[in-house]
Amino acid sequence: MSILNNIKEKAAGIILKREYAATGRMRKICNMDLAGKIGILYYLPDEATYETVSRYVKKLQDRGKTVKALGYVEQKQLAGRFAPKLSYDFLFPSGLNWFLKPQSASAKDFIDTPYDILIDLSLREIVPLRYVLALSKALFKVGLQSETKAEYLDLMIDLQNKGTLDELIAQLDHYLNELNKKNER
Repeated sequence: MSILNNIKEKAAGIILKREYAATGRMRKICNMDLAGKIGILYYLPDEATYETVSRYVKKLQDRGKTVKALGYVEQKQLAGRFAPKLSYDFLFPSGLNWFLKPQSASAKDFIDTPYDILIDLSLREIVPLRYVLALSKALFKVGLQSETKAEYLDLMIDLQNKGTLDELIAQLDHYLNELNKKNER
């Protein structure tokens, strides 16, 4: 990592903490049965990740959920192999300001949507996705355990630093389906 990127990431962390403190987000535990709108964040490094996320989005949609996925792509534009779909938006480096904060209309729309559940499927630290996660108006936020995201997540899954995206999805899906079952009966 370059020194400039390191400076940007440190500055982004400081700015994000300040912006997050001003959000005053309402939190509400929500299980998969009660959720109507679900947002999904993910990092898109390759086609296999896209296929895995697509399968999960389809599974949720088949259960009657309204799903919107926002993927971060490090390239300047999307490769042709990733078919654009109505439920998917993408965030590119060109849509970030100097402090790595997303500025694109799709990111702002994602942040402003009050999802019942926001699922962060990123397995590594991506500063622009952390911005979206932190500033999102989602009621219940879940994702992989991380020191940098602990303040923003309501439920964290620990995969012992060796988990795959499929394992993370399976664990999140399991806990989101079991959460608060006792209270519903």
